Amino acid sequence: MLPVNDIMLFVDVVKYKSFTAAADKNEKTAGAVSKRISQLEASLGVKLLKRTTRTLALTEAGEILYRQCANMQLELSSVCEQVIDVHSNPKGKIKISALQNFSNIILSGLLEKFLQEYSDVEVEITLDGALGALPPIDEYDIAFRCGRLEDSSAISRLVLTHDYTVCASKSYLQRNGIPTDLKDLSKHNCLDCHHGIQPDERVWTFFDGNEGYNIPVKTNIFTNNALFVKHLALSGVSLIYAPTFIVADEINAGLLVPVLSQYKTITNSIYLIHPYANKNLPKRMRCFIDFIFDNLTVPSIQLDKPAL
Repeated sequence: MLPVNDIMLFVDVVKYKSFTAAADKNEKTAGAVSKRISQLEASLGVKLLKRTTRTLALTEAGEILYRQCANMQLELSSVCEQVIDVHSNPKGKIKISALQNFSNIILSGLLEKFLQEYSDVEVEITLDGALGALPPIDEYDIAFRCGRLEDSSAISRLVLTHDYTVCASKSYLQRNGIPTDLKDLSKHNCLDCHHGIQPDERVWTFFDGNEGYNIPVKTNIFTNNALFVKHLALSGVSLIYAPTFIVADEINAGLLVPVLSQYKTITNSIYLIHPYANKNLPKRMRCFIDFIFDNLTVPSIQLDKPAL
């Protein structure tokens, strides 16, 4: 019989690079884990780990076993959860890695409603920047990211596509004038969320029909957080180029005024990503994903709000 439990212990030892950490996860002693790995090596007839007092290193055989079995551990765990889930309410923890601005504006309200409906589910959420890489595949259940998925081992679904809006406070426009054409941007302090782009490379992109325009802009403030950009606009500091869903409520309330609305802007997409094959989704995950797509609402600018 294959020593499946010992193989899963071996995967944890390699993943956490420690007998002690693997022992803590599996509620065993480090000595017991070490003994089980030795038994696994004996049953397979190969050495899997090179052990010293300070480090653990994989042998060639160990590398093969870990590479083939790391994803299997996730699959087995998911299958067991599905068996338990068949006649039970959704329960357990969902580990979410999500975009800061999307989480603050949209996801926070959805989580509150979801947890009211599924009170036995726990959510652990880590907020990341728009360009943050996905966590290792065994360290998250759900991720929200911008742009196309690069990790072909995960599954993605489009959540929303958004455009951008140029806007400012009334006080800023009263002091600095209202831009009515793209060339007017050279007269303004133009702030956006640059995500690491160097200041001398900053451009705002617009479209007029099939014609595209990359307009160089200047600012005296640099930041990588769109919510902070919005608050600076509300304070009258600058004109901003921001995701529409982030500024829609303030525009609808008359706190920010959209300008240059005769031009279209770039669009961006946000995806929900998970590392499970659809057939192996735990019940709490299926419920969460269905809830997101059934209840998602994205703030938008009301049509009766005239742009200046």
